[in-house]
Amino acid sequence: MVTVASDRKNNGPYRLALTLLFIAPCAIALFASLALTHRAKFSASGLWFIYEVSFFVGCVGIVIAALAAVAEALRRQIPAVFPWLMGISAVTGILLLWYARRIYDNPWIPKT
Repeated sequence: MVTVASDRKNNGPYRLALTLLFIAPCAIALFASLALTHRAKFSASGLWFIYEVSFFVGCVGIVIAALAAVAEALRRQIPAVFPWLMGISAVTGILLLWYARRIYDNPWIPKT
């Protein structure tokens, strides 16, 4: 009986970097919400626009990052540490967006 051993590709760091790129708008949303709350010397309308756009792009990025982490874990073509790091970065993105939303309450959404 012959066993075929397939080589693992060393694409793990590149996949992790791509995942972190998808999570980057979450950090931008957090920094914009901090600047809006602390009345930074920037235009409030510009910061609000950056906050809103990065928040929604971050939501899409989290979904893509989570799906990529699950797909890479199921394919098992990269070392096991990288899907774990990709998943941790997706959870970190969720926490960043949650904290950004908690810091800056949108004045256009009515309070219940």
